[in-house]
Amino acid sequence: MTTKLIHAVTVSESLSFMDGQLRYLKGRGFEPKAMSSKGLDFEKFRASEQVEMLELQMDRGISPLHDLRSLFNCISIIHHERPLVVNASTPKAGLIVTMAAWICRVPVRVYTIRGLRMETTSGLKRSLLLTMEKMAASSATHCLAVSESLREKAIDFGIASEDKIKVLGIGSGDGFEIDRFVESPEILITRDKLRECYKLSKEHLILGFVGRLTKDKGVNELVEVFKKLSVENEHLRLLIVGDYEDDDPVGAEVKWEIENNPKIIKTGFLPDPVAYYYLMDVFVFLTKREGFGNVSIEAALCGRPVIASDVTGARNTIVDGNTGYLVNPDDSQDVKEKLSRLIESESLRLRFGEAGRQWARANFSNEMLWNELDIFYKGCLSEALVIVSEST
Repeated sequence: MTTKLIHAVTVSESLSFMDGQLRYLKGRGFEPKAMSSKGLDFEKFRASEQVEMLELQMDRGISPLHDLRSLFNCISIIHHERPLVVNASTPKAGLIVTMAAWICRVPVRVYTIRGLRMETTSGLKRSLLLTMEKMAASSATHCLAVSESLREKAIDFGIASEDKIKVLGIGSGDGFEIDRFVESPEILITRDKLRECYKLSKEHLILGFVGRLTKDKGVNELVEVFKKLSVENEHLRLLIVGDYEDDDPVGAEVKWEIENNPKIIKTGFLPDPVAYYYLMDVFVFLTKREGFGNVSIEAALCGRPVIASDVTGARNTIVDGNTGYLVNPDDSQDVKEKLSRLIESESLRLRFGEAGRQWARANFSNEMLWNELDIFYKGCLSEALVIVSEST
């Protein structure tokens, strides 16, 4: 007999947070299904995971009437499906789906916290986001955080108690397909073609970034520190893989600099940036907050030393002084000094890069995290059975 399980996210684009998880759980005694709003990745996920999809339209923004309709629809779906486990993540699904699962008395209700947007907000918006987080967590029987520092932050904010929230392994939301980042002949050929395309010689030293181009991701600070360093080193280049977003946009002067500085290369969004990591000499991630910070681990898996912000989530993606350096993203002198150490020392870059590769491979494989999730679910189900037996 299989255990019915529903994993829910708000929009179909977020289903990628669970790539491979449901396929794995199908082989571990579960009957998993995925729930999200209909979107471009809805059918793609159905095909890749070979699972049934449950459509629940949800609005990412704050929309009380729409949210109430989504809640009623979710209650109807869960009542029909009668799962033993529901795991909801991303803010709106976390709120609506865990509440619906609580109303339907699902035995195991998990709220997976992938990040806390409130960390970089203030005022009424911050209070509202915090209230939503607390409501989602209180409707759950268990909470998961995707990093230890995120767990600590959630406890500090009073979102969940220390005994209610845990981290699988040492963190990440889904683990990583380790073999995808191995230095293959195909990747090296692509890298060399990119060098030609961007007119990069062996003398150039390349700082790199992968992600959304927003203030929250530290892009303003990245461009400013690069401008200072490039004055001192004419062979320095900045490679930016990602695109602008209207929400939380970078400053107008920074955008102009990215588009017009001949030493800055911007590729736009790329679905598979692995070869671009291999173009980089140092990966720089000056984010203001993260749930975990996948790109730091991806860079490490490619053998790149990482400069990462000493902030929630990101601080758990490197070993400070061993695989890279933690920095204060708002202290340009701190960032500049530590970047300069890596720019000036090839041996340090190689040592940090290899240490990062080994550490990431040892701790962040998909299979390792999925196995932890399987064990977690079965432990939760055992607890639920004990509670039921004690109440009868």
